[in-house]
Amino acid sequence: MEPMSTGYGFPVASCRTTTLSASVTRPCSLHEPRESKPMNTEKSAVSITFWGTRGSISTPGSSTEKYGGNTPCVSVSSGRSTIILDAGTGIRPLGIRLAAQMKTDGPFPQHILLSHTHWDHIQGLPFFQPAYIKGTDLVIYGSSQKERFLESILGGQMDVNYFPVQMKELAANVSIREFEDRFMRIGDIDIDIQEQVMHPGGSIRFKMRTGGKTVVYATDIELNAIFSPDTPTDTTEQLAQEYRDFIHHADLLIADGQYSESEYAEKKGWGHTSVPLLLNVAHEAGVKQLAVFHHDPEHSDAFFDLLSRQYEPVYRNAVPPMHVFWAREGITIEL
Repeated sequence: MEPMSTGYGFPVASCRTTTLSASVTRPCSLHEPRESKPMNTEKSAVSITFWGTRGSISTPGSSTEKYGGNTPCVSVSSGRSTIILDAGTGIRPLGIRLAAQMKTDGPFPQHILLSHTHWDHIQGLPFFQPAYIKGTDLVIYGSSQKERFLESILGGQMDVNYFPVQMKELAANVSIREFEDRFMRIGDIDIDIQEQVMHPGGSIRFKMRTGGKTVVYATDIELNAIFSPDTPTDTTEQLAQEYRDFIHHADLLIADGQYSESEYAEKKGWGHTSVPLLLNVAHEAGVKQLAVFHHDPEHSDAFFDLLSRQYEPVYRNAVPPMHVFWAREGITIEL
């Protein structure tokens, strides 16, 4: 697969829009009749909450209570705008909270940005309560670089053979949009969009800018194959520079760090990154805070505590300092 260049500056993004019965192309610079409501009332420029941090498959149990067992879902809020990153099982508790808020405030739009459509990133969507609330505008965005249209992928997991409610039966007004360009705006949040090729089937990373703060969500990518390939090429050098530019000086980077160094040696080509390499790349790019994300289902709370004790002081005392932490389900970061 050929890498995508990093060109920015597009004033709007065009999207193929599907409303379950028809497809049209229209601008993705969203001026909705109603705005998404924030997930908090703090005075910070941006608020990020982790609802699911685990990769591959959910891992309930006593050994994962601290860092969480739900698969990926993160909410980013600024002003009156909230966007949802990925729809793993973590979107269920988020949906419960949103549904409770809707009982008081009435339905309001939900914007879900999918990094890709592997199961651990979409499997919570059928359990997202706002999808069952009449009057909710539910907009789901994903890559156009798919052999099957996004609608058929998402609708397929709600086929009658797998789930009792089909997507066309949801009470919400569901529209599905495929990214065509590399920039969009949702409410107060500007979003840069960039394809990632070093993951089976590809994925997307997002850079969100609002209130002078930058948050990058870049999960499901094998950075080792880009920054430390067995045979460097012009392509890997280009991909490495694109990644550096994308995360440069981010206030918060949420990034794939699924494997230890020894684990990665046995799992090359699986599409995920080793912790030591991620930390080094993030620090060299001037990232201020790094949330290590997409935790391996085999890893326990005790393992993450050990990694934190090992690496956090090193980067806290580095020049420049970088705050490193392992993403925990339920925590909120204020910037």
